[in-house]
Amino acid sequence: ALTLGLSSVTEGLLLLFPEETHGLYQWNQGSISQNGFDGVVQMAPVAVLAAAGLVLVARRVDALALGDEAARGLGVPVRATRITVVVLAALLSAAAVTLAGPIGFVGLCAPALVRPLARRLRPFARLRGLLPVAALAGAGLVLGADVLLRALVSAESAVAVPTGVVTSLLGAVFLVGMALRVRDTAAASAPERLRIPGRTAFLVTVAAITALLVGVVLAAVLLGDTKLLLGDVVNWAQGRAASSISFVLDTRVPRVAAALLAGGALALSGTLVQAVTRNPLAEPGILGVSGGAALGAVLCVTTVTGAGSWGIAGAAFAGAAVTSVVVFGLAARGGFGQNRLVLVGVGVSAATTALISLFIVLTDPFNATKALTWLSGSTYGRTGPDTVPVAAALLLGLVVAVVRRTELDLVSLDEDTPGLLGLRLAPARFGFLLLAVVLSATAVAAAGTIGFVGLVAPHAARALVGRRHVRVVPVAVLLGAALVCAADLVGRTVIAPAQLGAGLMTAVIGTPYFLYLLIRTRK
Repeated sequence: ALTLGLSSVTEGLLLLFPEETHGLYQWNQGSISQNGFDGVVQMAPVAVLAAAGLVLVARRVDALALGDEAARGLGVPVRATRITVVVLAALLSAAAVTLAGPIGFVGLCAPALVRPLARRLRPFARLRGLLPVAALAGAGLVLGADVLLRALVSAESAVAVPTGVVTSLLGAVFLVGMALRVRDTAAASAPERLRIPGRTAFLVTVAAITALLVGVVLAAVLLGDTKLLLGDVVNWAQGRAASSISFVLDTRVPRVAAALLAGGALALSGTLVQAVTRNPLAEPGILGVSGGAALGAVLCVTTVTGAGSWGIAGAAFAGAAVTSVVVFGLAARGGFGQNRLVLVGVGVSAATTALISLFIVLTDPFNATKALTWLSGSTYGRTGPDTVPVAAALLLGLVVAVVRRTELDLVSLDEDTPGLLGLRLAPARFGFLLLAVVLSATAVAAAGTIGFVGLVAPHAARALVGRRHVRVVPVAVLLGAALVCAADLVGRTVIAPAQLGAGLMTAVIGTPYFLYLLIRTRK
């Protein structure tokens, strides 16, 4: 959750200050390119100091492996030891990032690869023996990734492509493999039981959210780098507005429509995914489906000259379909367990981000802004035709969700009840997941990658109107549309004339909410 939020802040800074951060896009993926030994000389004392500190507290860490109570019985200060180790590890990480940027997954893969030695060779059972071996394994991973990169691409491209892209791809595969091997103790379960408000309370809630949405839409249409009056909008709708007003609204209204439709589509997609997987942490962005759609859209935009709205939407759907097959197919082996599904999704999402970075750098190293625009969830430059695919998908999704509301309720209960009532679970689950993929893909094609909406909106809807999907669906769609539209409005106006993508703004809201959900689910 923190990674998603902080990555959004980083992307926002890169977009806001393109001149000051020139070249940092490649570095942000993890690059070992150096201009001499100055950086190494400066960071060497920090790394040596942190490593020496870890060696000194290694015996205490070994005691912690026995459990907190046993460690206290041996006289080990548990909390102080943990804080010390975290600080020393942070120093090592800071030194590594200062030298080579945030190279991903090495800290996960290297210890996991050498840990089996502890079961076979006694000297490596203790941390003092394991630390140097893990360090050598990490160095070998980074150097091996760099050698592999230079072996696969030309010399000119190898200089431009960050080594961290390769480690992220390898690490994503490693994370998925670990997720499949580790036993998932957090099995998927039905959403928590919530109060069921009466019909009057439901209607009042829908009316209040609708009024909120209307207010957000009006503000989004009237506010921006040029402030307008409601009469200007009326004249524009009647074809009697001045040319300057028409120009502003011709560019602003499609952006508002794209934000509204994308927000509604992502909220409905998240509702379907959470119901089918019975996982409260499931969401298209977290599970890598949105990342696959973004990869397909970026490939289409950067390679196909004059790609149209339906072409981009088709490419986004193809990317989302591939990633969804991988994520849901692998997670289904264990009954869509919470930990397994999220870990596989995080791994696939990291792989799609690395592939986007790799493709952008290989095709045009000066075209990083295009990838960042998609990843930040921007509606800039959207036209009326760009909103047609997501509008069609959202209309289809709403019709299916309303018509099949009883099946959706049954699927979200458990594995046995649907079969007892005559519902074939597998086809129903596949149909809802396919619809969720279409919704997510068209939303990405219309407004880029926007995270957390598919997580926040369904949860808020269930908290307001209960578990029945005939009520959850409309409320979630309205909330998602209002959230993305408001995020797009704030991104366009808060630092005008500069702009921030709606995805960056939703991350500000989604990150703390996701952490809250994790804590509540843990309890």
